[in-house]
Amino acid sequence: MSKFSVKKPLTIFVAVIGIIILGIVSFTEMTPDLLPNINMPYAVVMTSYAGASPETVESVVTKPLEKGIATTEGLKNITSTSNENYSLVMLEFNDDVNMDSTVVDLRDKISMVEGYWPDEVSTPYILKMNPNMMPVMVSTVSMKGEDTKALSLLLEEKVIPALEGTDGVASVSTNGMLEDSISVVLSDKKIKDVNKKITDAVGSQFASGESQLASGKTKIASGEKAINAQIKELNKNLKILKSSKTQLEKLQDTVTELEDKKSELDLTVTTLSAIDRSIKELENSLKTADPNSEEYKTIVASLAAIDKQLASMGLKRSDVSNSLAQAKAGQKQIDQALNKIDKNLKKGGATRSNLSSKIKEIDNGINSINAALPQLSAQLLSIQSGKKEIASGESELQAAKKSALDKIDMSKTLTKDMISGILTAQNFSMPAGYVTEDGVDYLVRVGDKFKSVNELKNVTIMDMGIDGLKPIKLSDVADVMISDNSDATYAKINGQDGVLLSFSKQSDYSTTDVADNINKKFEQLSKDNPKLEFVPLMDQGDYIHIIVNSVLNNLVVGSILAILILIFFLKDIKPTAIIAVSIPLSVLFAIVLMYFSGITLNVISLSGLAVGVGMLVDNSVVVIENIYRLRSKGYSVIKSSVSGAVQVAGAITSSTLTTICVFLPIVFVKGITKQLFTDMALTIGYSLMASLIVALTLVPAMSSKMFKKTKDVEHPFFDKMLNKYKTTINWALDHKIIVIGAAVGTLVLSFVLIGFRGFSFMPEVDSAQISVEMEMPKDAVLEDTIKTSDKAISAIQKIKGVKTVGAMLASGDATSMSGMAGINSNSSNKVSIYVLVDEEANVTGKEVADNIEKLSDSLNCDLTASGSSSMSEATSALGGSGVSLKIYADDLDTLQTTAKSVGSKIKGVEGIDEVDNGVMETTPEIKVTVDKAKAMKYNLTVAQVYEKLSTLLTKQKISTSLTLNGEDYDVIIKNNNQDKINRKYVESYKIPYSKSDGSESSVKLEKIAAVDSATSLNAISRDNQKRYITVSATLKDGYNVSLVTNDVKSALKDYDLPGGSSIEYSGENETIMESLGQLVKMMLLAIIIIYLIMVAQFQSLLSPFIVMFTIPLAFTGGALALFIAGMEISVISMVGFVMLAGIIVNNGIVLIDYINQTRADGMKKRDAIIDGGMTRMRPILMTALTTILGLSAMALGIGTGSEMMQPVAIVCVGGLIYATFMTLYVIPVLYDIFNKKDISVIRDEDLKIIDD
Repeated sequence: MSKFSVKKPLTIFVAVIGIIILGIVSFTEMTPDLLPNINMPYAVVMTSYAGASPETVESVVTKPLEKGIATTEGLKNITSTSNENYSLVMLEFNDDVNMDSTVVDLRDKISMVEGYWPDEVSTPYILKMNPNMMPVMVSTVSMKGEDTKALSLLLEEKVIPALEGTDGVASVSTNGMLEDSISVVLSDKKIKDVNKKITDAVGSQFASGESQLASGKTKIASGEKAINAQIKELNKNLKILKSSKTQLEKLQDTVTELEDKKSELDLTVTTLSAIDRSIKELENSLKTADPNSEEYKTIVASLAAIDKQLASMGLKRSDVSNSLAQAKAGQKQIDQALNKIDKNLKKGGATRSNLSSKIKEIDNGINSINAALPQLSAQLLSIQSGKKEIASGESELQAAKKSALDKIDMSKTLTKDMISGILTAQNFSMPAGYVTEDGVDYLVRVGDKFKSVNELKNVTIMDMGIDGLKPIKLSDVADVMISDNSDATYAKINGQDGVLLSFSKQSDYSTTDVADNINKKFEQLSKDNPKLEFVPLMDQGDYIHIIVNSVLNNLVVGSILAILILIFFLKDIKPTAIIAVSIPLSVLFAIVLMYFSGITLNVISLSGLAVGVGMLVDNSVVVIENIYRLRSKGYSVIKSSVSGAVQVAGAITSSTLTTICVFLPIVFVKGITKQLFTDMALTIGYSLMASLIVALTLVPAMSSKMFKKTKDVEHPFFDKMLNKYKTTINWALDHKIIVIGAAVGTLVLSFVLIGFRGFSFMPEVDSAQISVEMEMPKDAVLEDTIKTSDKAISAIQKIKGVKTVGAMLASGDATSMSGMAGINSNSSNKVSIYVLVDEEANVTGKEVADNIEKLSDSLNCDLTASGSSSMSEATSALGGSGVSLKIYADDLDTLQTTAKSVGSKIKGVEGIDEVDNGVMETTPEIKVTVDKAKAMKYNLTVAQVYEKLSTLLTKQKISTSLTLNGEDYDVIIKNNNQDKINRKYVESYKIPYSKSDGSESSVKLEKIAAVDSATSLNAISRDNQKRYITVSATLKDGYNVSLVTNDVKSALKDYDLPGGSSIEYSGENETIMESLGQLVKMMLLAIIIIYLIMVAQFQSLLSPFIVMFTIPLAFTGGALALFIAGMEISVISMVGFVMLAGIIVNNGIVLIDYINQTRADGMKKRDAIIDGGMTRMRPILMTALTTILGLSAMALGIGTGSEMMQPVAIVCVGGLIYATFMTLYVIPVLYDIFNKKDISVIRDEDLKIIDD
């Protein structure tokens, strides 16, 4: 490779240009993102059950669901939460499961379960967990000089449709928009007045619809009858044609047979007639002939010949006359038969000659009928489909009719359900099917929809058909008006009313592209309407751009610093220039490979490049240094360039492989850890392989052109360093125990120190976008929540650095899973607040978040602030937060008692801030226990009592919709006495029932049921079909979750659990331990692979063993660096330790390899050790310092988002600084201890084949 590159430098030049072009194109085509694509093998099944308590939801919905889907292939874990009104089941699958096919399987299993549910239970909603579920942007929109109603109208008509049409936008959800609806408020006074006049039912209201359906049925029946008649007639004709064909075919066979026989008889008659004449002539001649004459003999011979011919025909001469007569008689019979056939055929218009064509005509007729029958059958099928649609329409109409007819007394009849049923039935328009007449299909449409509010007011809800009693209209019993939802919605921007927009992206688009497209659309909309103003509160795209640019800047800074250190060491611009060229070229080469591997420009992959940038020059430095050494010895520039590269090719290939191979075991790692760090592994591998190729091709090619002249460079500082090193290494070799003891002691001390800091999952990443959750007490009403939120917004605005504040009710958050499933969580006590920090202000997002949380006490609410960037969301989702443990038990009382006890016990653990024992999540309730025996005296069941109370307590019901001027309005039925309903009202509520004689009466609820006060859990949680309560605790500032979790475990070690209950730890600490365990396994496998590679290189088991001691040295430095930086061991920092294992051995390889070479050349062991250290000090220091400086910008945490990968850089920098220094002493000492024997080398001449 090196020979080729020196021989054909222009070819290398062309390849370099190609890489540059491909690299630039690949970089521009790659889309930036925050994290790699993460496959989340999770699915959520959400099912609503309106009006049901958590216990009911658990027994009716959750348990059957869990049992039904427990056998799903690849299912790893099932957790569920049964809430009031809905069930949520979370399914975790194995990493290799195909989620698309799994969801299909889930639907099949769920469909088998839902058939047993009550009608009130909705169809389950299956949601695949996906990072794209989270909004890519949350923005405020306001309109100067206009109120919220005008803004809402503009948004609905123009803005939102335009935003939804933006490339990459999947959906746009809003909060704060005013939406008009039509309220139908039942009036007690009006109902009382109308109730005096009512004596009959309401069935006639449906006559018009029934008539139209009946007319449609009649037309369809008529069409069906006509088609059936046609089908019958065609089948009849088909039967006749087939019969005729059969007869003609038989007749044709008969004619053929008769004609064949006639031909045979004609031949027989002709033959026999000739023979008969011959016989008569010969017999007459025989009578007159002389017996002795030749003539006589001739005649006799002729007669003998005739006898022989007759014998062959089975005849005698005496039989000829009779046989001839019989044959002629047969001819006559056949002629008569054929004549008879001809006469019959003539009657049918046929002859024997055209019999075949007649049969063909019949075949054509049969084919025509066979073609027509399917068409008629299709028409018949269409008509039958129309019959089904009409039947469906009849069913709906009859259902609505029954809903109205079942209620007679207006005081009982006029309920929300009754009014809703009538409005739905009357606001009815539906195609019932098709009728075909004269080849034309006519659509049968039944009903007509309301066109105005007046039409809705005047709709007749009852018509008794009694003289003097006018039909009862809706306006006679209710107030009908257009109203908005201003009393139920809440959205504020900097204290002013506004609207918040939340954007979700399509899965095929990158976050940055979608965010950029949305911002461009904002600019266009603002340009079209200058009054509109958009202010993004949370923009993932902008955050990603900042993070990516920060990492890229660190990469560039690291490259520049690496080049500067080379200039310091080499003091020659030429070799420095060659190495400087190799950095961007290797990076571009790596980017090309990243592009074709499908790797995005994310923090992980770019950090891999940034980490690798300092190592990119290592191979080139080794090659350059060797070429430079050979050139200084007087070898020609060509020989120096080729030999200098070839001599070290094996060594740098081996060192590159040892660095890359540390990531090979990642294939054995599972879960999030693997998905996160595969990109880094590939990126570092690509960049190092690229640097190896560049070092073996471009470097010798450039050296052959630039090193034609060399100059001696003095290094006085380095020479002093070498002299000092010679003295200290001699001392170290004389005091081996001190050196080894110091190294081991420092190793133990470093991990003891860092162990005191505990463990963490991922570093906290500061963000200028803060999300705040405000939670009021459970009993807070919406008005109190809104007032407190307004105060919170005002207080937050006064905090230094706050630029914009937007707030909305948490129940309106479209990002919640229950919201996406259409389940109303009724969170009237929670508000979501977005805070945008001014980037120019000298304040961090964490400081702002801390100041926001301090407002909780003064506002009498709970404020929780955190970074709202997707980085914060991702780390929270992956690692959780705080201490968390699950208490399992089947009995709810045992669960609550144990949870309270455990919560009290861990509250005293040092570092614990607030404890949530899960029991506080209870809801006060009025429990109605129906006495079944008493209820049956009144012909009532528990279900009937529930139905009546449910109707009473339902505040409002959406009935139908009305379209006015192109806008849809929901028609909402309400009771005007809802505020009067309390416990006493419920107790005295009269339940209607039917007596045995059929008459109607009522009984007070308190006579058949006990009405008591109680509390119940807001939710019942289950894990793998076992009930549990989660006890969680937040930590005080400065405390580590893993250390506090260990203290909690110690505190609960001797805790006596009730029978049938158990405790399992979960949350952030367990996630940390699992991920760290995966990485430790990866590290151990990497160390084994490194050792095996070095064994293959050194062809020795001992030398690699000595080199391996550089790894604990590096770990010592990494741990000390983390301790000094005030950081814990995290998943990210563990990646740094894994990388160190592959990097640091290179120094040992270089040193040990050189010592072995010099010893093999005859140098004494101690002299070889000292000479090796002094000779290899410069390349060791150069490679180490270039890597250290390449990582320095990242290690210092320069730039937004650099905290994410800062631990990797700190570990690598600390490990390299300490291990590089110690390698120059510890490795020589260990080499001197373990290498007692002389080195034996197998030379080439020893391998020659003996020719004897």
